[in-house]
Amino acid sequence: AHGKNPRAIAIMQETGIDISGQQSTRVSDAMLQAADLVVTVCGHADESCPVLPPGTRKLHWPLEDPAKATGSEAEIMQVFRATRDDIRQRVQALLNSL
Repeated sequence: AHGKNPRAIAIMQETGIDISGQQSTRVSDAMLQAADLVVTVCGHADESCPVLPPGTRKLHWPLEDPAKATGSEAEIMQVFRATRDDIRQRVQALLNSL
């Protein structure tokens, strides 16, 4: 679990989504028991994902962490936008496949 990134909040606000009140949390065993699908989005999460209950499917989306982007502020914000848009497309494709 990490703190809130002000750039992520700003980029999501561009699409009318307010994530400023959201918090990242660690996945608990109880959460896993209720999950049909777990999606990991970084290498560390993929590697350290706990053993999943039988019948729980896992997908890994290897996304670069936009918080590690370098360059000008405009370049960094573009990396955040690209990540946001990539996630949107992946979620839409996932929803269409269910």
